[in-house]
Amino acid sequence: MLRELTAADRQLILDFAYQREIENMFVIGSFEFSDNPFEFNTYLGYFENGTMLGLGVYFGRWSDITLNAESTTVINAFVDEFVKQNRPLKYVVAFRRHALPTIERLKHHGIVPAKITEQTLYQLPPEKFHDCSTGAEVQGTADDIDAIIRLGNIMEGREADQEVPAHERARISPHYEWLLKQEGEVIAKANIHGISKHYAQIGGVMTHPDHQNKGYAKQTVSAICKYWFAREKQLTLFVNNDNLPAIRAYTRLGFEPIDEYIHAEYA
Repeated sequence: MLRELTAADRQLILDFAYQREIENMFVIGSFEFSDNPFEFNTYLGYFENGTMLGLGVYFGRWSDITLNAESTTVINAFVDEFVKQNRPLKYVVAFRRHALPTIERLKHHGIVPAKITEQTLYQLPPEKFHDCSTGAEVQGTADDIDAIIRLGNIMEGREADQEVPAHERARISPHYEWLLKQEGEVIAKANIHGISKHYAQIGGVMTHPDHQNKGYAKQTVSAICKYWFAREKQLTLFVNNDNLPAIRAYTRLGFEPIDEYIHAEYA
């Protein structure tokens, strides 16, 4: 049986997610980053004999489906329900073993990805950490949101100061950002975009094109690692398998590959 979960099911969701903590970082993080994630997200549970066997989440701010279940039958049921709900879809992001059956079931409904990116999840053993921070890195504040958005626009080939809708500004949690600045502008950054009891997941790593190949990515990532290691978190991040410069940078910091991931984009 499939049913939509509510705020009353918060602990049920977290208990299931923590059974496979590293697979459910975004789900767990949705409760860390928001006081009321049910305002934006839809959580579905699949039950047999009173036991939850799968969790499906639609992240409304990102138009993203993330499913976690061992059974293809359960994954198919989640996909069918989200399609029935006519949710706009931009992304499917999950570990390969969950993402591929999700993508195949969406194809059954005529929904075909425009692009599929294969990624690898890396983890940083504390004893392998090679710290490249210098102390110049700063933790973001609300005053940095515009500068963070400008850098993102530049990296995506958009006008730097184009108008940004309120819902996109709301995606940014500035105190989870670590920045390098020059003359008041953010020239490099990295953030935490997933967090749980034992893990902090790094993302949003970018360096302004005029400042690349200077080691700034390693600096900002190192600063994040130091901060969260001090808070007893294990550090992970995803890297596109064809992004060889990033792979070299992260492996020099001490990151090691541990699992396969898929990021599918839809038009």
